[in-house]
Amino acid sequence: MAIIALLIMIFGSIGYTFEGEVEDIPTPNIDGFVFFSDEALPGNPVGLFVSADTTITWDRDDIFLVIADESKKNQCDGIRAGQGGFLQTESGSQTCQYGDNGYEATATDGTTGAEWHVTSGTFYAGIGTQSGALPAGTEVNIDYQVKLTASFPTYLFSFLIGIGGLGLSRMN
Repeated sequence: MAIIALLIMIFGSIGYTFEGEVEDIPTPNIDGFVFFSDEALPGNPVGLFVSADTTITWDRDDIFLVIADESKKNQCDGIRAGQGGFLQTESGSQTCQYGDNGYEATATDGTTGAEWHVTSGTFYAGIGTQSGALPAGTEVNIDYQVKLTASFPTYLFSFLIGIGGLGLSRMN
């Protein structure tokens, strides 16, 4: 048991990374407003034991990306553009645009990308055209990288199993 616990801690520290790409995503050309995917992002149902950190990059300078929970997506889907304006918040930022602070993650630089710690729940990716930027096309390609590592409870559980295994081996 001690050896298994040690292996879990070693492999949990090294982690596992997988990558992917989504190509030819149609982009909106309405300045600043966020448009969300209809499909939810994969969540992390074992977030207590496995930590998942995602980096998302894209190939256009005029696009921004956000990650939002289901209630924020529903709020944004319900807003209709009227007379060229959207709902204003008390802080002066506009609801469901890039300046809105209700998102889980936001990024404007496709080279650096967005960093998001994946948790359990339902989350959606949204994209929009940056205000004042001339559209550089009608499609965007997104690359993502997800790194899975052990979280603190996994290390604690493995440590306790290891101590128990060492105790059992001393009894014989």
